Amino acid sequence: MSSHDLNVEPVSAPRLPISAPRDYDGALIVRSKLHPPPPRRGAVVRRELLGRLDEDTGDATVKLILVVAPAGWGKTSLLGEWWSSRDAASAAWLSADRGDNDPARFWAHLVAAMRRASESIGPDAERLPTIPEGKIAEILVPQVINDFSRVPDRITVVIDNYHLISNPDIHEWVGFLIENLPPTVRIVLVTRSDPALPLARLRARGEMKEIRADELRFSEEETEGLLNGALNLGLPSDHVRVLAERTEGWAAGLYLAGLSLRGNDDLDRQVHAFAGDNRQIVDYLVAEVLDAQPAHIRGFLTRTAVLDRMCAGLCDAVTGEGGSQRTLEELERSNLFIVPLDASRSWYRYHSLFADMLRRELERSEPGLAPLLHQRASQWHRQHGSAAEAVCHSIMASDLSCAREMIAAPWQGRFADGLAEMVESWLTSLSPDTATEDSRLRLMKAWLASHLGNLDEVEPWVGVAEAATVHGRFVEGPSSIESAACILRAGSSHMLGDLADAKSAGRRAVELEATGSRRWKAVAQASLGASLHWLGENEEATEVLSEVADPLAQPADNLAALWALGCLSAIALRNGDVDSCERHLDDAASLVARHGLGEYRESATALLALAELHECRGELSEAEEAALRGLHIARRGQARLEAALALLYLANVRARLGRADEAVASLSSAKDVMRRCAEPGILADLMASTERAVGELSRLPGPRQERRGQRSDGLTDREVEVFELLAAGQTNNEIAAALVVSVHTVERHLQNAYRKIGARNRGQAAAYITRAARLASGSPVM
Repeated sequence: MSSHDLNVEPVSAPRLPISAPRDYDGALIVRSKLHPPPPRRGAVVRRELLGRLDEDTGDATVKLILVVAPAGWGKTSLLGEWWSSRDAASAAWLSADRGDNDPARFWAHLVAAMRRASESIGPDAERLPTIPEGKIAEILVPQVINDFSRVPDRITVVIDNYHLISNPDIHEWVGFLIENLPPTVRIVLVTRSDPALPLARLRARGEMKEIRADELRFSEEETEGLLNGALNLGLPSDHVRVLAERTEGWAAGLYLAGLSLRGNDDLDRQVHAFAGDNRQIVDYLVAEVLDAQPAHIRGFLTRTAVLDRMCAGLCDAVTGEGGSQRTLEELERSNLFIVPLDASRSWYRYHSLFADMLRRELERSEPGLAPLLHQRASQWHRQHGSAAEAVCHSIMASDLSCAREMIAAPWQGRFADGLAEMVESWLTSLSPDTATEDSRLRLMKAWLASHLGNLDEVEPWVGVAEAATVHGRFVEGPSSIESAACILRAGSSHMLGDLADAKSAGRRAVELEATGSRRWKAVAQASLGASLHWLGENEEATEVLSEVADPLAQPADNLAALWALGCLSAIALRNGDVDSCERHLDDAASLVARHGLGEYRESATALLALAELHECRGELSEAEEAALRGLHIARRGQARLEAALALLYLANVRARLGRADEAVASLSSAKDVMRRCAEPGILADLMASTERAVGELSRLPGPRQERRGQRSDGLTDREVEVFELLAAGQTNNEIAAALVVSVHTVERHLQNAYRKIGARNRGQAAAYITRAARLASGSPVM
């Protein structure tokens, strides 16, 4: 209805005759409904929201302020606090109840509330006249609008509990009232659900502001104020944080939690055990929410509570009935503790405490039904491609054989997607027999131990896997138990620093996977290629690893590709191919970002190559940062080779930064790690060169530099000349031309000089000779 449907004319609108009201026995107005409930003692002052209300009510374009949230979110308390701070002549209050679905009663109370702000608004509601049935709003509302237009003062009318109004005639005329209000008046509706008003139209015009549950959530600071201020519990900050997270900022939940903690001797246990089966929570939610719903909604709520997230199709499958989309939309409109998870309103979840209560109610009202509901949910997720949720629901349904098959069939793929912790939780949820009787699950245990750095557990699990029965087939898995065992052994041997065993096991795995799946061939190749790289066999390593990290193809396995890219970047840098190094590092960073692989040990190799690249460029702070990050990841993954290399880089960088004591300490730590490596490969030579470099950089001579040919570092005059031209940015060909020698001679001079000063590349050599020259001239060393 619009203003064109009625003639709203300030002059011609009829004034109502006065006579006795009908049907109310002389008691038409309940005065207590015209005041907000008194504030609770010690209530938390929500200054940010109060300021928001002041701002919205002061906006001349706003006609409606909608405050909508489920029961117990502090709507009435907030508006009551705001209302009490207003001048009596600027605000009106009506607490609606179910009896106000009678239009005469509703409008009588609303006019009475308005007249508290200005007596010139509407007739005296105590003497509301007898009007023909169905005509009261038609005559009364235009008169109220006209009266408001003559009042110069700004007035705000608050109607609390508007969700109790279900009469469509009242909604129609309230909508008409709102749309035709003068600029000095705005209506605030406090409700648990969106009312049947022209909200979309008001929103589109910018005439409506909204405060919803997300904004009403108590912050951690407000939670602390409620629990330790109002309730005087004296809880430490970690307990406050737990309750804030558990209740999701729900005001009533926090208050009830606080009441349950009063006088409790074991607060820590009680706080961490707080859930939707808390007696006060259950009583409140059942009385305020569940009992008020019709039977079909109660059934839908309790049966779908087994779901962590839900959509219409999933709910149809679980309940065995159709129409779930309409029900979900109805629940959202009613604000029944349901939270949308996407912008399209396809997926939802229940508030965690509400879901806990519903699951408890399901067990009470339909005992034994939950496993069947979980089975239905698992089947739906299997059909729609969500294996993780399918497994979880099968476990909840105690269908462990089905869960075992879903876990074991795809085997290692989930590790490469960054889901190792999830797989570990699945295996922990299975019974001990179910988790160990299948060789595939034993292999998963070994793989988890490898990923989580529990290296002493890998070989025992591999051994029992080889001896166990395979209860099903691998899906996109290794070609055989032997192949899987070889891959696992190659990985654990690498981490333990036994490159000889790692290379042998990796080569056998590559042979076994030659005709296997693309993923498992890549995993085997990455392991072999990494071993070859660390053994210094870079030509074969590059050939093997390039297949794994083919830039033109989607990675067959994310972790294998990440490991291969790290090794390739290190090889490229040591060959002087900086462009290829940077390209490989960029690809590795992109892979890490897309799949969340930054905490996996495979990322350490790329980080260390990045550290070396920064050092070559003289970016020592950045080099130290990358090396420290690589060290952290290597240590957490129990990867000895990577940890030792990170420490060697740190020793070299810190020596170049003039922090000799830190450099020596890093070098000492690297030695300790290497002592536990049976075959460290190229690390032995790198250790020797780093020792020499740290020693030389720590004791470079000052201004009294020795004459050429008598240097303490052993460099010959020709080698110094080569280094000086290298530091000037010349290529090997340019150096050869300048010195009138062959390129081969230049390369031989560089190799000999690198060995003498412990340099690993051109960047370190250039930095060394530049520093030495500055010291010789007395210039400060930057």
